[in-house]
Amino acid sequence: MSKSVSVKNNQVDGDLVIGDKNQYLPSVSALEKAIQKIVASAEENPEICEIIEELNEYISDNPDRPIIGVEKKLTNGDRADLIEKAVAHKNKFERIIAKRQLSTIEQKVFLHILANIDTNFNQYIRPMIIEGRPKSDIDAVIHEKIIDPIYNAIVDFDHSITIAHVSGMLYFLTGRCHLVWEK
Repeated sequence: MSKSVSVKNNQVDGDLVIGDKNQYLPSVSALEKAIQKIVASAEENPEICEIIEELNEYISDNPDRPIIGVEKKLTNGDRADLIEKAVAHKNKFERIIAKRQLSTIEQKVFLHILANIDTNFNQYIRPMIIEGRPKSDIDAVIHEKIIDPIYNAIVDFDHSITIAHVSGMLYFLTGRCHLVWEK
């Protein structure tokens, strides 16, 4: 069976296919797709690289402090009463940040929230810890200055974020040794 074609003095508008029109592209793994999306996003929006770098400062362990984890940090700060919930909430937030790592918008939001928690903890909570203020006072200020305002700010943006997730962000930063709970 011969498949020869002869075209003379013709004009073609649109596609001209000679042979098999079907293209069989190799299948792409989920990882390859993710990498392609990251590269495309970075090329389309160079700002994503800056956001990733800044967010990485919060999602990475603090290199200036010994890495001991959230449980030990809270124990050292005489807050063993918080460990069970802290670990559960921290783990919930870690899953969220892992799921949403390819979203530039979500990364920007998380960057601002984590920076806000870090700043407010060190401005309001840390001095109370150093002064030896009662746990109930410290917990009240954590809710007043960190948990409630952040939850109220983010809930309109993302209805799936709960107040427990915001609490998890606080303990996430604690576990990464950005927040100090001891005197």
